[in-house]
Amino acid sequence: MEPRAPEPAAAGLFQAGNTCPFCQESIVAGQLIVNCPSCGSIHHETCWAHKKGCSSYHCDRAVRMESLDRPADIVLTGEDVARAPAAPPRPRRTAGAEAAAPFLPPAPLRHSRLALAAAVVAGLSLVGIAGAIKASVPTVSVGIGLALLAVVLGVVSVLRINNPSKRLHGLPVASAATLLPIVLTVIYFAALASQLQQDTRLVRMNQKFFESMPTEEHLERMPQPVRNAMRANVVVRHGGFAEALSYGSGVILKLGGHVAFILTNKHVIGDAQSGEIEVVFYTGETGKADILWTGAEGVDLALLACPVIALEKYAPVRVAEETVGTGAEVFAVGNPMGLSWTYTQGTISGLRRMEGGPNGVELYQTQTPINSGNSGGGLYTREGVLIGVNTLTEDKQVAEGLSFAISTATLLEQLDAEQRQRWLSRPEAPAGKEAP
Repeated sequence: MEPRAPEPAAAGLFQAGNTCPFCQESIVAGQLIVNCPSCGSIHHETCWAHKKGCSSYHCDRAVRMESLDRPADIVLTGEDVARAPAAPPRPRRTAGAEAAAPFLPPAPLRHSRLALAAAVVAGLSLVGIAGAIKASVPTVSVGIGLALLAVVLGVVSVLRINNPSKRLHGLPVASAATLLPIVLTVIYFAALASQLQQDTRLVRMNQKFFESMPTEEHLERMPQPVRNAMRANVVVRHGGFAEALSYGSGVILKLGGHVAFILTNKHVIGDAQSGEIEVVFYTGETGKADILWTGAEGVDLALLACPVIALEKYAPVRVAEETVGTGAEVFAVGNPMGLSWTYTQGTISGLRRMEGGPNGVELYQTQTPINSGNSGGGLYTREGVLIGVNTLTEDKQVAEGLSFAISTATLLEQLDAEQRQRWLSRPEAPAGKEAP
């Protein structure tokens, strides 16, 4: 039984524009059309009737056979397929992706690794500060090298961050890593220059020390009071990397157990700690001193302990317990202007008192020449008894012959009985033979 032929209908807007497979003309709205129930092709009603059925490729077997009888334009064999080159790799971005790139959100910012590296190197360059404090030239040199490297890394990272195509952030870090090492480099070079100047000054001072150190033959020709004062005099000095070398004088008060107990001024040792103070004896022997005692506020006195070897060569002084009067002849031994073991003489010009400690500070005013470096040295009677510690002098451009020494009576007021026993020589004991 043959299938029932479809009923013709008027073409609507939906069917208009389709091509009739028989006449290959477009269908116009309102024309009678026939819709193939098998393949759905739309025909003019007249073309369907003339063909007596569907003329589409899917339904008309004659059309398919006609296309098969035509000669092939291209024939591919298996050998052709085997010789064909491999297909190229798929591109990462298609033309459509490239076209859409301007409309996509920008890539996220990432932190500059170079800026972080510059910050780390800048932090490591701070090691130079420790070298400056400890007066270590190699450590400061390492700090300078790291600081310069941090500057280079910081400048390069700033340039990369300012490049819009790099999409980097971290400008504050890069800027800090550039500016901080520049400041540190200036500080380090200043510290090196200061150390060089200090070392040069120290060499000159040492030359003066060695040139002016008294020999045993020279000492034997001196009067005994002066000779003992010379043997008791020492050089006290200390210095750090960032400060000028400080030096002055000191007096050996007692010897015992291969330790010398030395009296000096508090301002001579400054803010030095135990082990930072160097003591030079007239024999050329040197040692590192510990701080035993410092006077109360306003009392410019300090006591040191320094290990010694040649005990028999040094002469501890006897400390006067009472003051001497105006007009008494005195002499001083000290290390003015680096000219160590210098002797000067004069008289007591007056007794003064200044604020400091619980009972004030008693001062001798003397016209005995006192200069920078005499601080901490001894002021003696003609018999060689220590009556004061040279402390200050007026500006030579303002006044001449105005020098001051703290009396030993002030020292004794500051020390208790046990401290006197431990640190002061007893008048009746032979010099250099007391027990500690």
